[in-house]
Amino acid sequence: MSKSFSTNPKLVDWVPSPQQIKTINEARQLLELVPEEEGDATNGLRINTLNVYSYLHPEVTDPKQLIDDAFEFLSQQVIRRREKGKGCGFVGF
Repeated sequence: MSKSFSTNPKLVDWVPSPQQIKTINEARQLLELVPEEEGDATNGLRINTLNVYSYLHPEVTDPKQLIDDAFEFLSQQVIRRREKGKGCGFVGF
C-alpha cells in the first residue's frame, strides 16, 4: 500500500492530480513550510488547509491563489463555528 498524500484521515483515499501536487508544493514553498513530520502544529495546520482546499477545489492551479483562497476558507470556517457556538453557551472574546 502506498503512503497517503495527506495525513488528514478524511483525505486518506484522496489521490491528487499531478497538477494539484505541483500547485500544493509550490504553495508550500512560498509559505516556507517544512514536511509535516518535521514541523510544528502551525506548519501542519497550514499544510492541511492547503490540502483540504485543493481537494475541494481542484480547479485552482495557481499557488498564490491557492494560498489566498485556502486561508480565506479557513477564516470563514472559524467565523461560522464561533457564530454557531454563540447560541450554545459560547463565551466570546
